Amino acid sequence: MKNTLQKWFEWTGGKMGSSILITSCLLLLSGCHPLQKSESDKLGPYEKNFEIVGPEKDDLIGKVNPAIFKTVDRSNKTAEQVDREVFTQDGIKVTLQPGRYAISGYPAGNIFIYDDDDDLVIREIVGHSGGVGSLTVDIESTYTVFADGGYDHVSFIPVQTQLTTDLNAGIWDVGLDIESGDYIFGSEYGMGYLEIHEKGKDPVLYEVIGGNDTGSRSRVKLTEGQKLRVTGISLVNFKPVKE
Repeated sequence: MKNTLQKWFEWTGGKMGSSILITSCLLLLSGCHPLQKSESDKLGPYEKNFEIVGPEKDDLIGKVNPAIFKTVDRSNKTAEQVDREVFTQDGIKVTLQPGRYAISGYPAGNIFIYDDDDDLVIREIVGHSGGVGSLTVDIESTYTVFADGGYDHVSFIPVQTQLTTDLNAGIWDVGLDIESGDYIFGSEYGMGYLEIHEKGKDPVLYEVIGGNDTGSRSRVKLTEGQKLRVTGISLVNFKPVKE
């Protein structure tokens, strides 16, 4: 297995009066020029909808493992709760039955999930004293789960699938975990990202800045089959748009 401990995550005279008068006139005329774009027209994707594009997006998302598109049997027939103590600074490997789990730990550390080729599927800082409060993900039978030495204790609790508009950190299916449709999304606190993944298309990335009055608010259209990843923030709230 890769050395997970190295995967730590890594922005005043008459003349002056005349000048002011001339400058004011020029500004007034330029503001009325029919070819000048308004400020709203000049805003880029980020300023309009908090969407991050270009190289910055690629750097933040990184390499996307195709395994992100897999969905386990959500009946959780074989999933079992696992609680483990972490006694070593090197961390521990945890074996889980296939299913959908909510992962939490104390005080805080990194959760790494690898596929059968030992390629990273997802990494998240999770804990009561740092990172996100919990991480919800599908675990395949071939996956390897590693909790680093920042923890004293980690828990893996099977969770049932139900439609919701409040998504905590993790990976979610549109049509299974949240209904398709138009939404405005944001968060009450924290700061993180929403990734939208769709087969055959480039992922889309939004920054989520918490705050009821000053936080980000973005509009998005979700379609069935998309995968949503909430990362770096504990909870994102989606409100359906009523036309």
